[in-house]
Amino acid sequence: MSETILHCNERLAITVEPREMRMSHWLYAPRVVDRQSGRVLLDLSDSLWDLLSTADETATGIDLLLRKYPRDRPAVTLSVSLEDGQLRIAGRLVDASMLESALG
Repeated sequence: MSETILHCNERLAITVEPREMRMSHWLYAPRVVDRQSGRVLLDLSDSLWDLLSTADETATGIDLLLRKYPRDRPAVTLSVSLEDGQLRIAGRLVDASMLESALG
C-alpha cells in the first residue's frame, strides 16, 4: 500500500510504494509531485533507489537521502527545488531524464 507524505507547506507530495526485495528487506522508491502545478519532479518508483530520509526542508525545497538497493554504495543527497523544479546532487544541476545515471 502506497504512502504519501506532504512537505514544504503541503506543496510537495512524496509517495512511496513499499516493495519487499528479500525477506525483511524493504525498498521505498519515491515519486515527488509539486501539488501546486501538478508537475512530477522526480519519479524513481520503478527503480532500485530507496528513500532513506528527508532533510533541510524549507517552503521552497527539500533534500532526499537516497541509497541504491542492495545498499552496497554510499547514500546520495538529492536536492529538490520547488522554485524552478530543478534537481541537484552535491550542488550540480541534474536533468530529470538523466537522473538515474547521475545518481550512479
